[in-house]
Amino acid sequence: MVKHTFGSRTQLIHSNHRNEERDLNSHAFPIFQTSTFKYGSVEEGEQIFSGTANHDGYSRISNPNHRFLEKRLCVLEEGEAAQVFDSGMSAIRVALSGFVEMGDHIVAHKNLYGGTYQLLKKLKRKSGIETAFVDARYAPTVIRAITPMTKVVFLETPSNPMLDICDFAEITTFVKSFRKNVVIIVDSTFGTPFNQKPIRHGVDVVIHSLTKYLNGSGRYLGGAIITSQELMNKIWENHDGSGMMDAEVAARIADNLVSAEDRMKRHNRNAEKVVHYLSVHKSEILRQVYYPGKNNHPNFEVARRLMTNFGGMVSFELKDADGSKTVSFLNQLSRDERMGAGIISQLVSLGTTDTLICCPARSTHKKIPCKEKLTQGITDNLIRLSVGTEDVKDIIYSLERGFRAIEGSKN
Repeated sequence: MVKHTFGSRTQLIHSNHRNEERDLNSHAFPIFQTSTFKYGSVEEGEQIFSGTANHDGYSRISNPNHRFLEKRLCVLEEGEAAQVFDSGMSAIRVALSGFVEMGDHIVAHKNLYGGTYQLLKKLKRKSGIETAFVDARYAPTVIRAITPMTKVVFLETPSNPMLDICDFAEITTFVKSFRKNVVIIVDSTFGTPFNQKPIRHGVDVVIHSLTKYLNGSGRYLGGAIITSQELMNKIWENHDGSGMMDAEVAARIADNLVSAEDRMKRHNRNAEKVVHYLSVHKSEILRQVYYPGKNNHPNFEVARRLMTNFGGMVSFELKDADGSKTVSFLNQLSRDERMGAGIISQLVSLGTTDTLICCPARSTHKKIPCKEKLTQGITDNLIRLSVGTEDVKDIIYSLERGFRAIEGSKN
């Protein structure tokens, strides 16, 4: 009989790191809420703490629930090794520390999540690690920015909040053709493994904020690195084991991963319908709508080549001379949500089953100097919308109530 290969969805549901649940006759993978683990001999203990044993020693370093979640992430991203953390920022910090040290150089896309952008700026102040922020939507600008000291190219695609698309396949091919030791890192939080597979295109490291789509509930914080075993070993050489995820949180996110593909399909569909509504019916009060699946997006063809779908994130910019319309629009949505007249919550996270909205310039990117925000395209009138999985007519209805509150304004 020909050997059968199980599909990725089946592997996701049935994957397990080891056989703890079989040893306990448990159908669901147990939660290992313990600080430490027994080992049977001095020799086994030495193997555990040298990283050569298939055994956990201390939950700050590893736990069966970590391994279970990490196995599922490897299935999704087609990676060899994964490590989960207590937040997406912890994952980014650890990944960078594995490949750069004092005096090294990073090339990064100019539009990034505010926390990532500030971290890269802080590395310069505290460690002398320079970052060249470039328009990575165009591969040649990345290539030109690479110096002999460049160790990492850091991309976020689609980017937060401008929804820029960086051609990680072309960038990887060009960079590796003359600098094989440069590590290509992609934060794929907005894309998700259901819409794009960076490792399949040669990218070295994929980062996720597990707080977002892969979790989807809005209840837990988490982050992850997915990469090759070789690069994971290098990361661990420079990591002290801090910032690890709680075992119960790992178990909850692992459970939520099983439904993530179905959720993402609905996020994708709803976002496309919202974009159509905004583009067709609100063009008079909107300066721009940003979405990778829109055929006037600057890198639409790149998105079509690298992505199977375009995600649940939409950004749009109001025609608003003094910012008052933006404030009135968002405040109307908040009032409606509190009173039960609408369903859109104003807050800074994203990727949950409910629809969320914020003004990045006044929240996630607030601490970035105005001039640098404008360089990224982030104005005080830019609004970021995380389209949820509700009935799309109710999302549009809620947005419409917000727009009606400002359509009579004259500024």
